[in-house]
Amino acid sequence: MRALLWLGCLCACVHPDSVPRHRPAWEPFDPTQPGWQASCKMLLVADCQVHNLLSAPVPERNLTIEAASGTAIRPPQLDLFATDVLSYVLQRHAADVEFIVHLGDALDLACEGELDKFLQVMAAAGRPWVMAPGNHDFFYFGTYDPDDPELWAAACRGAGSRLTKGDFIRRYVTALAQQSVFAPLAAALAIDPTAAVADARAVARTLPADFEWQANSRDSRLQRICWHIDEAQPWRSFLLQLVLASGPGEHGLPTYVLLLDSCQYGHRPALIPNAWCSYPVGLNCGFTGEMLPDQLRTARAWLEAVPRPSARVAMCHHPFRSLAPRSRASLGWLWREVELGLLVTAHTHKGFYAHHNLGGGQDDLELNLGSTTDWPMEWRTLQAYANFASQRIYARSERHTLVEALRKDGDAFLPGWEVPAGAPDDYRGYRQGSSAQGLLFDFYLAHHLVPYWLPMPTIRPNAAARHTEQQIKVGMLWTYQRLLQQFPTDPRQPARWPADCVNDEGVLARIVAALAQPERVDERVDLLAELEEFERSRRSCSAAGDATDAARGRYKLSQAAWAARYESAQGRLLQVEDELIRVDWPKDPPPSR
Repeated sequence: MRALLWLGCLCACVHPDSVPRHRPAWEPFDPTQPGWQASCKMLLVADCQVHNLLSAPVPERNLTIEAASGTAIRPPQLDLFATDVLSYVLQRHAADVEFIVHLGDALDLACEGELDKFLQVMAAAGRPWVMAPGNHDFFYFGTYDPDDPELWAAACRGAGSRLTKGDFIRRYVTALAQQSVFAPLAAALAIDPTAAVADARAVARTLPADFEWQANSRDSRLQRICWHIDEAQPWRSFLLQLVLASGPGEHGLPTYVLLLDSCQYGHRPALIPNAWCSYPVGLNCGFTGEMLPDQLRTARAWLEAVPRPSARVAMCHHPFRSLAPRSRASLGWLWREVELGLLVTAHTHKGFYAHHNLGGGQDDLELNLGSTTDWPMEWRTLQAYANFASQRIYARSERHTLVEALRKDGDAFLPGWEVPAGAPDDYRGYRQGSSAQGLLFDFYLAHHLVPYWLPMPTIRPNAAARHTEQQIKVGMLWTYQRLLQQFPTDPRQPARWPADCVNDEGVLARIVAALAQPERVDERVDLLAELEEFERSRRSCSAAGDATDAARGRYKLSQAAWAARYESAQGRLLQVEDELIRVDWPKDPPPSR
């Protein structure tokens, strides 16, 4: 018999044909009372989209595309500090949760260098972590799989080569096995957990294309893992995992988390369907997710073998309604038949609750998680409680946002930190470029109207895309300049100084020279690469010699929050959640009487 699932949050409207069984819990609830069992506490994060800061201009980064997809271009401060935000979130909850679940889109352009940065942040988290893959993690710009090496090479300039799905799976599994809690998996794959991180790529290349493993102990955090890599058609590859999330001790609630791969496609993902091709039609993976029968059959077998009574949660990247019809029907059937308590998804960058009527007469609940990078810059915890004697279940999912967390920590958003409106690095500065006239027609012509038996036209960035990328690079240089001026480098500590620089004055002089010579694009990119290493390695101090590294970190987070807010609101506009309103003093105050 299904137990009622109560959720301590306000939920959306229920389909009129279903009985609501997921409702906000306003009654007193004490899980320490006899008879209650609890799962462990998980931290849920998603869509950090670490972006290659050194990318060359690409067709999809222009104001016309930005109007259709709000995350095609981000303010420079968001691209610069996305990893700082993710690191802050993970460190803030390091002592509060048992493990971390990332729900995909760790990367943006699908480059090796982006993955390197992401894995470094996750390794420093201090907690075990697992991940369900997202469309940006191995498809070009998270939308399709172009047969165009030059296009992908431009996106990944300065960040290694492109990532295929097989590359991503192997690198992720290697990072998983190098965590001490997953030592049994490392032993099964003959991976040395103590190997240097620099050897991870070489280790990953040794992993097989097909693998399935089950833990010998029911107490192992990772219970099962399975992957299939199709070298000829990488989009058909999949990664499937079953994780144990039971609470500790005799009062622990047996809880299983199934991490599905919603980025497994029957046919090569396409940006725009081809009009000449009635079947098969390639899906745009930025809009639609898919799961093939081989993955779903394995998932069903795993769930049917899970001991009962227990709590079961499924997680994947794409929302339920964004799945292809056959995948949605199959997952819906599985959801209903094996009595999954909750589906957790991501991808939208907004977050919501959705009720689904799967034909069982009662609603089934989906929790969608927002992005740590894009507004409202959110993350959640998740913990389940059950009393099988009284047939009651609660789930607690605390929602956190970056602005709320920084306000609690204090000393953020200080006067003088915010970039002035109209400055070269204004949070909306990248919007100063022109629209890409004709580019949408080029895309439509190439992907939709050209017969599939003819070679596709080559689309390259036009003047609008090049101008946009130039604006973003200018904003990054200005941001580094402000960082140095606000938080000078501590001369007593070692740092990786940019070439021909031994102090802040030399670095600032190179930034000013680069800003004054817009035609020298390559020199700007080289300087940005050096500044990234310098900023990561340096320590800062005040004029009195006191360390200011903590304040510098809060400054970066404040810049990211301002940028995300102004990107969302399209400017410095009030939104309904604002409580404190700043009134700027008028330029010409009224005369005193």
